[in-house]
Amino acid sequence: MRALPVQSLPHTQVFMKTSDLMATLDDIADAVVRLDGQGKCVTMNQAAVQIFRRLGRDPGRTIGKSVWELFPDLKGTVAEQHLRRALDDQRPIQHELYSPADQRWYDTQGFPSSPGVVLIFRDITEWKTGHSSEPNHTR
Repeated sequence: MRALPVQSLPHTQVFMKTSDLMATLDDIADAVVRLDGQGKCVTMNQAAVQIFRRLGRDPGRTIGKSVWELFPDLKGTVAEQHLRRALDDQRPIQHELYSPADQRWYDTQGFPSSPGVVLIFRDITEWKTGHSSEPNHTR
């Protein structure tokens, strides 16, 4: 298995296996989805799997499909503009997104990952609707 460098220290380089990285991402409460340069879903953590299931989609069938194919309702929205900026310009993005399909608010961040983008979705519904004083950052 290929090792990924995660930190460089003087005279030492620490490596993490891809499987270790995914296990770490699965421990994160926020949904993490990686898209390739054409906006196709490459991988996701367990929190993202749960969102896809809540939306009535089979997470296993999303891999290799374009975000535009998976979510055609994004066309013409502010969310589409942000995502295209992240993919085309390789620029970080952040915006709030309301999903009518699961009636949830998400703080959405995107980080360039050449080629493509890593998207992080944090459920902020309770915070947005006034049920909590701050966004939920833990599970």
